[in-house]
Amino acid sequence: MKKIFLCLLTASALLLSFITYAQQGRNEEILKSVTDYFSLERENIHVHFDKSLFMSNENIWFKGYVFHRKKNVPFFTTVNVYASLIDSDGKILETKLLYGNIGSFSGSFKLGSKFKSGRYYIQFYTNWMNNFTEDESAVYEVGIINTETGAGNVLAHADLSKINIKLAPEGGTMVNGITNNLSIQVSDLNQEPVNVESAELQDQSGKLIQKIPINKMGYGKFLVPPGISQGCKVVVAVNDHKHEKPLPNPEFKGVALEVNSYAFADKTIIKVRSNKATLDSFGARPIYMLIHQDNKATVLELDIDSKTTEQTIVIPNSDIADGTNTIRILDSDLNQLAERMFFKYPKENLAANLSRTGQKDDKIQLKGKVNYPNMNLSISVLPENTISFDDTNDIYGSLMLLPYLENQKKISGRHYFSTITKAKMYELDLLLTGQKSKYTWRNIIGNVPKNTYSFDMGIALKGATGMQNAKTSKVRLFSITGIDEITDINEKGEFYFDNLVIPDSSYVSLTVIKRGADPKELSAVPQTLNSNKKFNKPYKPAPKFYAANTTEDPAKANIYGEAVELNEVKMEAKTASLKYANTSGNGDLHGYKIGDKDNNASFSLVNFIRTYGNFWVDTKDGLKIQSRTINSINGAQAGPIIYIDDVQLIGDLTWLTNIYLDEVDEIYMNSQKIVPSVRNYMGMIKIYLRKGARPNGKGKTPQIMVKNGFEKMMPFENVTYNSVTDKGFENFGIINWEPTIMTNDKGEFDLTLPNMYDKPLKVLIEGFSADGKLISEVRTIQ
Repeated sequence: MKKIFLCLLTASALLLSFITYAQQGRNEEILKSVTDYFSLERENIHVHFDKSLFMSNENIWFKGYVFHRKKNVPFFTTVNVYASLIDSDGKILETKLLYGNIGSFSGSFKLGSKFKSGRYYIQFYTNWMNNFTEDESAVYEVGIINTETGAGNVLAHADLSKINIKLAPEGGTMVNGITNNLSIQVSDLNQEPVNVESAELQDQSGKLIQKIPINKMGYGKFLVPPGISQGCKVVVAVNDHKHEKPLPNPEFKGVALEVNSYAFADKTIIKVRSNKATLDSFGARPIYMLIHQDNKATVLELDIDSKTTEQTIVIPNSDIADGTNTIRILDSDLNQLAERMFFKYPKENLAANLSRTGQKDDKIQLKGKVNYPNMNLSISVLPENTISFDDTNDIYGSLMLLPYLENQKKISGRHYFSTITKAKMYELDLLLTGQKSKYTWRNIIGNVPKNTYSFDMGIALKGATGMQNAKTSKVRLFSITGIDEITDINEKGEFYFDNLVIPDSSYVSLTVIKRGADPKELSAVPQTLNSNKKFNKPYKPAPKFYAANTTEDPAKANIYGEAVELNEVKMEAKTASLKYANTSGNGDLHGYKIGDKDNNASFSLVNFIRTYGNFWVDTKDGLKIQSRTINSINGAQAGPIIYIDDVQLIGDLTWLTNIYLDEVDEIYMNSQKIVPSVRNYMGMIKIYLRKGARPNGKGKTPQIMVKNGFEKMMPFENVTYNSVTDKGFENFGIINWEPTIMTNDKGEFDLTLPNMYDKPLKVLIEGFSADGKLISEVRTIQ
């Protein structure tokens, strides 16, 4: 008998050991699934537009920010970014290749009379994003008003005789026999919030069960007690008209969730509920709770059975990633039973201040400060009461919320994050209660992304020399924009250049070089291989619905008549006016407009810098440009930081000797400017070439134009307004747009505005720091 007892005891121990091992194996399998699915880096993009409503004779200006999801910092290595302008039918009208530089990019779309009044969309993406099942692109809606035909439906609202009432049980399932939380969202047919104060839960006879408030974003939450019979409904009144939505039918089996991430500063409370029928079906098999943000994950085994039917779990917030997280309840076969999204607020909240410091030459000078150093910012300045300001587009929503939400393209992140209070935290939780994750569990466990599409960094060029057996020869590519590269020739006589940053329609020279032989110039135009990558998930706009009796409000829409028409820019006949004077960084530089091209045909750029720039210029052995001021500890002379068309030049400067003044539009210099840098720069030179400037403009070499390059960065140019005192300008005008402002190590920056408007101004400041801190601030200044 003793032997039998010992055998049974041993068998029980082995079985317990096997079960424990199997449970540990399930934990590891869940974690591995999440880690594998999010193993590839993911880029997220936010775009700050100068405004949201445009006249057809304006440009759409924008600044983009690229974020590294895993590291929560700017995606410094993103270079190739595409922007597609799409009409309301989903037709792509134009696609641009934009240059990403240390996490940001900028550009513009030029409009014209061919644009009909209506809603348009701009989709930003990279080729790398094609690797993913989910749409990781960023899409923004803008309105365009044709100045000749009128506003059309651009300013119209949806017909409120029909609305959307979305009901979503917390966790995804209404479970029979238990208390359920039910999220409600009220919106119009264009997915915009509807102004309602409350919603009612009624039984089938119309008797009131519960009444809840609805916030201005359209969200609320019911606590539905057990035993609610079929036929119950939610009722919302809009303009004295009642709208009804039946409750979801309770499921016989399922799991419900209740999450509180806002009541306590350092912990998140999670309640898991189910009914006896569900828990009995599991038997002795465990269920698991996965909490994750991308690959940052925690797995817990739940202690819930048919007797308790509920378990409360307290999670220290130190174990949860900052930002949007997803809770998933999984059975032992790794089927998802419930899902809930919640947010953990970061501790830091950045703010910005602006103050006026003076006025000079019809320019208003302001000093700004952010409570964080070395920020990369963009700033748009509009009339205070503008209607061309989209409050549903900001860097908070774009980078902290939208990347995780299914079928959500805009959200007012600033509403939840500009001032962090318990009330705002609760409101954000209301929004997330009814949301689904963009990343489905089915894909996570069965559809791991593959590295099929390349992470493009620059343009690749392919060309042919027409030469055979030229292995000992090489091809040199030279461009006035700062490119000087050499590559090999293969056995077919072909050559390739990779990772080039070439502005569109730039002129280059291609030369075959071989030791002991004279250089041979090539004239064949090379082919660009990766400058027009398509996106495999192009945006398809949802149809818009407007009230049938839509009419234009003259006070808002009369912007195309004689009184307030926005005219195209007209250049004055002042050859000395400086086009780039207001470009970021040029304010404290001495600007020079280069005059008649023919008179400068034999005068070199280097001689001009030597004569007017107060720099030491030495051309005896290559080219050296140095400051006359000794600024370093060891007494060595420092050189200036040099830009051509706002692209910094690094390396050998000898090729600057090939540029003549007939190729230059404007030059800005200051030999005393201190440039914060590890390279100890002293002074700055910024050169702007004439459109279509060619290398060696004296005709010494063949000149090849490379098409389909990066969009050229142009300075902001406002339209000329006939009046800035009318309602049209107040609604649609813009004071200034600054896409690139870098703060110093104290968070300080300067801002210069044209003195053209004597009413209060709305200033939108957005950006991020090198370590991933975000800011989106709206300030009003007099």
